[in-house]
Amino acid sequence: MPQFKYQVRKGPGTLIDGVLDAESQRAAVARLRDMGYFPIAVEEYAGEEKQDVLRHKLVRVRLKDRNIFFRQFANLIESGMPITRALSTLAEQTENPKMAQIIEQLREDVQKGSSFAEAMERHPKLFPAMLTNMVRAGETGGMLEEVLWRIVTFGEQEEELRGKAFSAMIYPAFLLLVGSAAIFILVSFVFPKFVVIFEDFNAELPLPTMVVMAMCDFMGHFWWVVLLGLSGVILAVVSYFRTEAGRMNLDLLLLRIPAVNKVVQGYEMAKFARTLGTLLDNGVPVLTSLRVTVETLSNKAIAAEVDTVHARVTEGDSISDSLKQAQYFPPLVTSMFAVGEESGRLGAVTKRLADAYDNEVDRAVKAMAALFEPILIVIMGIIIGFLVVAMLLPMLTLSSTVG
Repeated sequence: MPQFKYQVRKGPGTLIDGVLDAESQRAAVARLRDMGYFPIAVEEYAGEEKQDVLRHKLVRVRLKDRNIFFRQFANLIESGMPITRALSTLAEQTENPKMAQIIEQLREDVQKGSSFAEAMERHPKLFPAMLTNMVRAGETGGMLEEVLWRIVTFGEQEEELRGKAFSAMIYPAFLLLVGSAAIFILVSFVFPKFVVIFEDFNAELPLPTMVVMAMCDFMGHFWWVVLLGLSGVILAVVSYFRTEAGRMNLDLLLLRIPAVNKVVQGYEMAKFARTLGTLLDNGVPVLTSLRVTVETLSNKAIAAEVDTVHARVTEGDSISDSLKQAQYFPPLVTSMFAVGEESGRLGAVTKRLADAYDNEVDRAVKAMAALFEPILIVIMGIIIGFLVVAMLLPMLTLSSTVG
């Protein structure tokens, strides 16, 4: 479908430029008028559009962008602004071009008669089933504004939890990267110069020095083979973990590694409890809530257990009884769910449980980072120390011989 570059006016003194797809110039003008614009110039667009499309594809919509959209949208709806006008306003002021285009598509769909939930369903990557189900329940119950604020709270809590985990692992990752680079440079480019000196003396060298010299000789000539080999191994491992079986094996492995398993399990428990509790509080049926919650979980092993819980609840079991049969759900979770079911306040209890696990994940991440940092320092110190000592030993021997 051809593209048309346009310049339109919206209100006095406001000029807007852009590009849209249309069957013809007349169709493009009609579409712009339907969108509430006054066309100034509309002409076929060729040449730069490929660069714009590529640039558009490279732009990502982050969780932060989605949270900002829902917060601003909730504020506008709370002020009494109609949905289409609120979406039009947000499309104009959103800095992320891809997000702005999606908001404009939402506005067009709503203007054509779709509900806001139906419009969101056309963008499943940005708006998962959990959000669309919440919005649908809010629109049906006449409490869209309240639901939007709950989505804002949910999204910001998820963003905060991710941020804590990411920030805690920055230093260990940086340490690993710098240490590995230092070892690679020493073995590939620095120590080979010493090897030439040792060979000129024709002296008997200690075993550690001979081992390092062999490594240096290999790395000095074939360092590019090592890099290609490592790249190939990394690519193969990543490709395997992207398969269903590989992802399941990776997630099972993460649940068995000490320290790491507490972070993964706590993160998944917080997400499970908060998602399920938020859906139930917004009037989404239990079975639908469980099915949607399965899709939001990152760990496939825990998601499979929740899928089994959904099947048992379908057969008539309670959620708490079903969770007791699960391997990766701690007694605290099953007990809290039992209390929530008995009191009829399952939504409130699960969200309180999620808050408790947020704090638990924060502590577990800090403990894991505190554990990994000294381990990495010791390992890197041992390796670099071995290399340096191996190079110094012959020097000491040669200096004593010369003396």
